[in-house]
Amino acid sequence: MSDAAQNVRGFPAFPAGARRRARFARSWWGNAWITAIEDAALDSEQMKIGRKYAYAGQVGPITVSPGRIAATVYGSDRTPHTTTVHIAQLTDAEWTRLLDWVAAKSGYIAALLDKEMPQELTAAEVPILPQMTDLEPDCDCEGWELPCRHAAALSYQVAWLLDEDPFVLLLIRGRGEQHLLDELQLRNGPPSSMLRYLVTDAAARAQALLDGKHPQELTEWQDAVRWAATYPTLTTQLAEATGHDLTHAVRAWTYGGLAGLEVLENTWRPTKTELAKAATALSGEDIPPLRQSRNHWTGTDAQLRLGTDGRWYPYRRQDAEWLPAGPPETDPATALLAI
Repeated sequence: MSDAAQNVRGFPAFPAGARRRARFARSWWGNAWITAIEDAALDSEQMKIGRKYAYAGQVGPITVSPGRIAATVYGSDRTPHTTTVHIAQLTDAEWTRLLDWVAAKSGYIAALLDKEMPQELTAAEVPILPQMTDLEPDCDCEGWELPCRHAAALSYQVAWLLDEDPFVLLLIRGRGEQHLLDELQLRNGPPSSMLRYLVTDAAARAQALLDGKHPQELTEWQDAVRWAATYPTLTTQLAEATGHDLTHAVRAWTYGGLAGLEVLENTWRPTKTELAKAATALSGEDIPPLRQSRNHWTGTDAQLRLGTDGRWYPYRRQDAEWLPAGPPETDPATALLAI
């Protein structure tokens, strides 16, 4: 997709009654947008009529692109009018200042990806919200007011779009979501394609802490395997970053977590008591002969590995390799028969 196509977004029309006649916008930035357009208006009566049009669903699908919002707006007699509002775009220097401000606070990136706009961004001394001189309405109706009722209706409904996605406001001011994330990548390091996963993962770990579960201490390699098992679409990127094939490690983690990975990569010597328990559990007539070496019990095409957590991990031979074959069991015979 071209940069131009990425920077044009279309939104379906809001039906009549889509919003209750209470506070017009839900978010602080949506209401700030309304304040900005009302402050710029020269005729408050046209704004009142425009608000009624917005509530009545008289605005067609809205197109948003850098510096421009547009829609067909229907008058009281249902006559369609081509309506556009041009908004001044931020300068390159202003974008640099804003992005530097966002990049310095990781929480701001997380908030934007969660469709929230931190109010602290207004402290960046960049006019994110348009000023009176930034707005230029245009409509093919006969009205001379600035804005006319049709442009007012369009502007009011844009506040509803902003409620759902603050990136719409940033697009209006000149840059689309992907462009901004790519710019933040250059400042912060992680690829923009991973930013959403970083936010999701941080939220999950934070919730675990709130639930009284303390995340495991992991090495860089172990955490890479955890990421690949949790977010499979990132496996190729993580494999390139680590320089290792993650296939077997991810399989082991998927079945047994950190303990499963350790069983894949390490051997250890069980105690005499553990060996005796294993011999008893594997003495049944339906159990094939197994050769024991350290914490591995190996047959022709099946293998059991005893983890330091006391669980038995099944493995299956494939192309001269032993691969994790299923989740661990507390009973070795159960694990073996499941292979």
